[in-house]
Amino acid sequence: MKAFANLKGSGGNIWKIFEVLDDVRHAIFRDTVFCYFIDVSRLQGDALLFHKMFLHQIRPDPVLSPDGIKRLYFRVDNTKMIYGPEEFCLITGFNFGEYPKNIGRKGSEKLLSSKKRCLLRERLFPDHTNSSVKIGNLKRLILNRTILALDDVDAVRVCLIYILCEGFLGKEVNDRMPQDWFFLAENLDLWNSFAWGYI
Repeated sequence: MKAFANLKGSGGNIWKIFEVLDDVRHAIFRDTVFCYFIDVSRLQGDALLFHKMFLHQIRPDPVLSPDGIKRLYFRVDNTKMIYGPEEFCLITGFNFGEYPKNIGRKGSEKLLSSKKRCLLRERLFPDHTNSSVKIGNLKRLILNRTILALDDVDAVRVCLIYILCEGFLGKEVNDRMPQDWFFLAENLDLWNSFAWGYI
């Protein structure tokens, strides 16, 4: 009997991405907000660690603090620990601030695109419309090494979008790619200043 399990947001392919980046592309990637991923050791067998951590969680869901921000609370021995946006930013280095509520959600394309053509999507996937690119298309572009034929900056843009979708958002290969991410990736300054801490 065969069984299949989908693991959302595993990030297991993130390290495979870095294997296809040469020195020039590594340098470009190091100038982005996701740069610290290059130096993160590949974790294996960390499921038990996370399980043990969540056994110490005081409540199963984030708790709304008096300041209106949701935080996670843990108790280890007699020490109470709080994990919120500030701690997330200290660990990841991501910005947080006011997050556009509809970015990356269905029907949100008008916020960033304003009906402009998505040149990055057109270069990467000329046979697709803005709304027909799937996460699996990005994954194949990278892991089949088609990425090697791309311009260096476009190759890094593809990696950033894929890390966002696979690593942070837990998207599956059949999920459609919001064109907002293509528009953000076209401008790496905008990508780097975006409030990723609130995703």
